[in-house]
Amino acid sequence: MIKKTTLILLTLMTWIFTLNVWFASDMNNTENNTNTRVDNSEKTTLRLSDDIWKMADRIWKMADRIWTMADRILKMADKILLTQRIQSKNLEMTQDNILKTLDMINKSINTNNKLLASLITSNKAIVSCMCHK
Repeated sequence: MIKKTTLILLTLMTWIFTLNVWFASDMNNTENNTNTRVDNSEKTTLRLSDDIWKMADRIWKMADRIWTMADRILKMADKILLTQRIQSKNLEMTQDNILKTLDMINKSINTNNKLLASLITSNKAIVSCMCHK
């Protein structure tokens, strides 16, 4: 991108210089006037070339800043992905632990229900014995 921009700018400078020289020589054929116009057009072209060079330098610096920013964003994205992988494993472990805990609670409730049923059966037997005597 930068090479393409530099090439375009250099082509533009050459084209402007050529036009300036051509117009300067075509406008007036007197030697003094032509030389003055060519000298002025050369100065103008050199100033324009210097301005274009400064602009290209600023564009290059801006591209460096963008590149640095893109690099920082990429590093941050890598950290975010790593965090998501870790959190995904943590979430999976938490879900497994919740399922195991619920399974243990169900087993405990089943065991307690069996004990309670046994106590109720025993209590009924005791109550029926007490009532008959």
